[in-house]
Amino acid sequence: MALRTSYTDLLIIGAGPAGLMAACWASQFGISARIIDDKPHRTKTGHADGIHSRTLEIFDSFGIVDPILRKGVTEVEMSYWGVNSESSRLECQHRARSQPDGLSRFEQMLLHQGEIEQIMIDYLDEKGRIKIERQKRAEKIYFTDEETYPVTVETGSLRTDRMSQLMKSDGNETNGNAQVTEVIQAKYVVACDGAKSTVREQLEVPLEAKSTDSRWGVIDIVPITNFPDIRQSCAIHSDKFGSIMTAQRENRLVRFYIQLKGDSDLERKALEASDESPDALIQLVQRIIHPYKLTYKHCDWWSIYPIKQGLVEKYQVKNRVFLAGDAAHTHSPKAGQGMNVSIQDTYNLGWKLGSVINGVLDPKILETYELERRPVAEELMRMDDSLVHAYEEKNGSISEVNKVRHDYAGFMSGAEVTYSPNILIGSDSSNKIKVGMRLRSVAVASQANGCPTKLARAMPGTGAWRMLVFAGDMGQKQNRERVAAFADAFERYSLGSRSRRTSPPGNGALIIEVIMIHAGSRTSMDLLDLPETFHPFDKELGWDYSKVFADDGTYGRDTGHAYEEYAIDKQAGCLVLCRPDQHVAWVGELEDVPRLNDHFSKCLSAIDGS
Repeated sequence: MALRTSYTDLLIIGAGPAGLMAACWASQFGISARIIDDKPHRTKTGHADGIHSRTLEIFDSFGIVDPILRKGVTEVEMSYWGVNSESSRLECQHRARSQPDGLSRFEQMLLHQGEIEQIMIDYLDEKGRIKIERQKRAEKIYFTDEETYPVTVETGSLRTDRMSQLMKSDGNETNGNAQVTEVIQAKYVVACDGAKSTVREQLEVPLEAKSTDSRWGVIDIVPITNFPDIRQSCAIHSDKFGSIMTAQRENRLVRFYIQLKGDSDLERKALEASDESPDALIQLVQRIIHPYKLTYKHCDWWSIYPIKQGLVEKYQVKNRVFLAGDAAHTHSPKAGQGMNVSIQDTYNLGWKLGSVINGVLDPKILETYELERRPVAEELMRMDDSLVHAYEEKNGSISEVNKVRHDYAGFMSGAEVTYSPNILIGSDSSNKIKVGMRLRSVAVASQANGCPTKLARAMPGTGAWRMLVFAGDMGQKQNRERVAAFADAFERYSLGSRSRRTSPPGNGALIIEVIMIHAGSRTSMDLLDLPETFHPFDKELGWDYSKVFADDGTYGRDTGHAYEEYAIDKQAGCLVLCRPDQHVAWVGELEDVPRLNDHFSKCLSAIDGS
């Protein structure tokens, strides 16, 4: 059979959460991209189920958070249960918020992985640019001397029909591999092919791995019980029988994590991973929550898993192949981080690849993926170690488990992840706006119609950068003059000419959307009196009225606090540059446009004319 050879800018291997997020980004750019997966369909049941607040912010940036909010279950509190030493009775001993107030506009949610995947699949279908190629496996990956398309991936279709069986009997399909039917030549590859990554193994990327003798069971059931906190997340400890964790889920489901020490007949039965395991797992739960009762009629999914950790030595190979998600790091599921960190990996990487492939940013900026995401994985390993230690070495001590969750609350949510200075991240911070951290969203009022909105809604995931101009009180002459001087300098340094705000990010131009947030009354100024930088004109669409906001408290109780929340002086104002992933890249004064230009000059591609 003659092999078909094809070419693509970007090949994504694996259509799990990480791969699908990479595809969501790729659909925003004018690039050729493909995504392949060896499974016949998306995840049907079980697997990951926690969606932390930063991940919800990410989905909101693509306009697809609403189905999660509608279908999922909100988690606001965790309760800790233990045995009273005096009464010997199981009781709730502590309750704590799942995340600190004000950390994000979203609370944590619980919804199974398959639904999350489907939401991204629906988004890709709506965009109509990338379609998942299922039952297609990457059989072999290697580099060639080809300059434009240096990565070669040999792929095969996993056939289940009669022809496949005949081909296998004829010796055309051996060692469990599909027959290679296509050779894909790619500029870049993102490997999201799981903990047993073929890409990682074939490119011989070292994996620092460790495992313990510890095993846990996980089961999703619709419980019939009189346990009072069954509809909220719990950590439950019995001095005699060990620990469990619970998480409330959609459709009346509840997930149970059960520690399995293997020192009883019941635990050994569960560990056998047979048809009897679900009943054994529930009997183990019953022992721990006694005197409360628990039975079930419906089991949605169950599994037995060992505690394993793994972290790759490097996240990229030759700056052309990038590892993400479980292919780069594995850990226990105790903090619900797997799906979240995986999605956040490719949310960091996707826009960078799109910008480089389009010729806007220099390929050297791709080095920031590892610089930014590997430290996150290292911190994740430390947190995971602490949680495993609290549950197993400290026997599920309520104070120990609560302390770990409290100390890591900002990190677990993803909202406080901060990237260190690099070619894309400056070194200066201002007030409460921390360079390297995602910009926390506040409510502002639209200058055009007074509608209250979260500032993040003005920064959707389109691949554009955002230049936030905190102009101060525009009722003052000196502030109007400073804003006019900023607009003039912005255009003079060609930043404005690159800011083709009505064009998609596939036109080879750096897109910088300029957004103003002024501190005065909305009715004190006319939007069209501002320089055109703040309301660009299009011959077909007219003026853009969506880029100016007032920090005016008369348009909703949550508005009027932006300058206060960010600790910005209403007289001085400031400039805040946000990357396409909403992380703050640079902070300066209104007069600092030359310094802003210097920041971009370090990372722009020569193709962009800089």
